Amino acid sequence: MSDRDQQLHDLTRPPSSASYLQEAWNRREFAILVPAQDLRAQNMGTVLGQLWHIANPALLVGVYFLIFGVVIDTSRGVENFLGFLIVGVVLFHLTQRVVQDAAVCISRNLGLIRSVQFPRILLPAATLNGQTAAFVPALVLAMVAVVATGERPSMRWLALPAVLAAQFLFNFGAALLVARIGASLSDLQQLLPHLFRLLFYASGVIFSVEAFVTSPGWRRAFALNPIYDVITCARWCLVGEPADGWVVAGLLAWCIALPLIGFVVFHRSEQRLGA
Repeated sequence: MSDRDQQLHDLTRPPSSASYLQEAWNRREFAILVPAQDLRAQNMGTVLGQLWHIANPALLVGVYFLIFGVVIDTSRGVENFLGFLIVGVVLFHLTQRVVQDAAVCISRNLGLIRSVQFPRILLPAATLNGQTAAFVPALVLAMVAVVATGERPSMRWLALPAVLAAQFLFNFGAALLVARIGASLSDLQQLLPHLFRLLFYASGVIFSVEAFVTSPGWRRAFALNPIYDVITCARWCLVGEPADGWVVAGLLAWCIALPLIGFVVFHRSEQRLGA
């Protein structure tokens, strides 16, 4: 075999994980600049403009508080129900936006995929970065609102960045998985709103699991839900709600395992995406 033949390689085979990640890192500006431009372009034709990034979660909290805090009154066992609700709604909304946007990030960029060779992982990464950046004003508003409800910053608040980092990693893993599935199953974007409607009630966003679920076994079962883990740990940080070891362990497991699983699934199908 000649030296030239030895240099030839199968272009249909995916690159090694290390070289793939290195190439993605070298082109990381794509996952930063593109969502930044999209973020600036959003809501430009509206009266409030970029203020909608704050107004939307604020309106959501207001509606849920009116229905579940006043009309139905699910505040049993929660001293600061408004602060409790603010944390749950804002963090749940972030994961929902990331996953639903990632489900269409491949089909929405087919022209780019078919014309330019680049690591496809940058597409769900850009989705994650864009939605996370849009979430920052809502997070600031949520923290101000929590203080306005009577909570005072404490040492627990120092743990909040770790909880948000864990949610970021979980969201990245979820984005990779749904991006891969959504590339083959276009119906996924129609199914996700119903799934998140179910998850909304299964994540304790509007009620205290400790107050309504008396069985310790069923409470531990809630720790299998990563969104519940994120919200519960964040509530422990900001409003002093309890978070047992099962919840913390569940959050750690999800934020480690799901990005790894998502990367393996996505990387193996890299060459077929957009084909």
